Amino acid sequence: MPIRIFLTDYFIIWLALVLMGLFCRPLIPVDETRVVSVAWDMWQRGDFLVPYLNGLPYSHKPPLLQWCIHLLWLLFGVSEWSARLVAPLFALGSMFFTAKLSRQLWPDDESSPKMAPLLLLALPVWSLWTMLTLYDMLAGFFTLLGLYGIVRAARGEIHHSSMLVALALAAGVLSKGPAILVMVLPTALLAPCWLNPQAEVGWRCWYGFILTAVLLAALLVLAWAVPAGLAGGEEYRRMIFWGQTAGRISNSFAHQRPFWWYFAMLPMACLPWSAWPPLWRSAQVSVLDSGLRFCLVQSVSALAIFSLISGKQIHYLLPLFPVLALLASRTLTLARPCVMRKDQIPFGILVALLMLLFLLLPLFGVILTTEEAAEIALKTPLPVKLMILGIGPVLLALPPASGVTGVRVVTVAMLGLMLGAHLIFLQAGWPYYSMQAFADRLSALEKQGAPIAYWGKYNGDFNFLGRLQHPLVEIGEKEKLLEWINANDQGYVVLIRHSGLTASEDGAVFAQFYRGGRRITLWESTELKARQQTLQRLLE
Repeated sequence: MPIRIFLTDYFIIWLALVLMGLFCRPLIPVDETRVVSVAWDMWQRGDFLVPYLNGLPYSHKPPLLQWCIHLLWLLFGVSEWSARLVAPLFALGSMFFTAKLSRQLWPDDESSPKMAPLLLLALPVWSLWTMLTLYDMLAGFFTLLGLYGIVRAARGEIHHSSMLVALALAAGVLSKGPAILVMVLPTALLAPCWLNPQAEVGWRCWYGFILTAVLLAALLVLAWAVPAGLAGGEEYRRMIFWGQTAGRISNSFAHQRPFWWYFAMLPMACLPWSAWPPLWRSAQVSVLDSGLRFCLVQSVSALAIFSLISGKQIHYLLPLFPVLALLASRTLTLARPCVMRKDQIPFGILVALLMLLFLLLPLFGVILTTEEAAEIALKTPLPVKLMILGIGPVLLALPPASGVTGVRVVTVAMLGLMLGAHLIFLQAGWPYYSMQAFADRLSALEKQGAPIAYWGKYNGDFNFLGRLQHPLVEIGEKEKLLEWINANDQGYVVLIRHSGLTASEDGAVFAQFYRGGRRITLWESTELKARQQTLQRLLE
């Protein structure tokens, strides 16, 4: 990556986001703690072929993210901060390739490569996922790499680009499954819709290039999947080759939503830009050149196909946002709008209203939201509230500016909002989500040789944080838990008390908040045997 990336404004904002995440937020259960626990289980087993979680093969995601974590652990030692750098580094790479793809699509455009990464950073979904140790940023990076290879091929470098696209497709599959095929292949297959008619492309050669890239990618993926399937057992093999892909497409086990859901949510996910007047004015005068057609084909085809898949979450579309940023940056460049004070009114009012609602939560907590959210609002320091509240007036007070400067201003304002949100979390939200204290308790018990059982589905919240060497005994049936308690007088049981459950915590060895208002508790087996009524309430 060129040294000039360290001189860009988006690098400075990216660095600020990364530092926010590291210092203001713990690993969030269940998703982040699970990701790092899978890496820890693989690391301590010395098995880098099959992902494991709590001693069992983990088939829900491929292992590329964990391999990247292992690489940083190999370089810097096993630590939380090094594991949490993987996704941010891929986010930085994504912004770099967004700018690079812009230069490929519009070689004479100097403004678009500057604006596109900033447009991305202003999106709350993108900036938040930049800091999260999850799979989506890897998928976004390899989507951009694949699209970059396709554009290079369209410029005549077909033979050199086939390996680049194959590598991007294979790495994308190993990052988060075959979703990358939806993001990349339709754009390549629909090349007649976006390539200029005068482009000297032989279509037989073009589609041969696509086929070659797909076959090479399949071979690269199978080089891992076949030995992993043989080593992981029949159930693991069935899941990685069929269950996780076909099941999620036809009838997702989670996040089932109607086909129109993405179209309804996308305008909110694209705030503040979807409510930014200069962008709408620019879109009215834009000319559809080849690069804009490329972006439209990619975004519309991916959005349409993802809408047909039953499982939907807004972050599944994360690889789509760089292309939307390219669309926006190009239209702004073509129109060259002047950003007026009145253009900041929608964003300024939105910030002020959100902050006002936040300030009123302690008064109307039960009506507007949960008691926990109202308590967080009450605990938030006054300087943080004033800082966020002041962003709106500052935006309105700024003088007119060019499109690039206007984008910078809004992006920095969003950075201020993100900083405020993290300071609020650090002050009032940390105890609700940090699992470190509980993990330390389990680690101490494990070192004493005490057996530990977990009631319900265990997602790996403690394996890495406590550097546990042995799996917890996961129990999901009441009868089996009672049998285990009776058979392990020196054992301990982890139980979660859900919101509203009135079971007492008297007698528990340790208790703390768990993912908001729930409580997670640690009990001695002998104590639970002596408190049958409490046990029955906790198992409800």
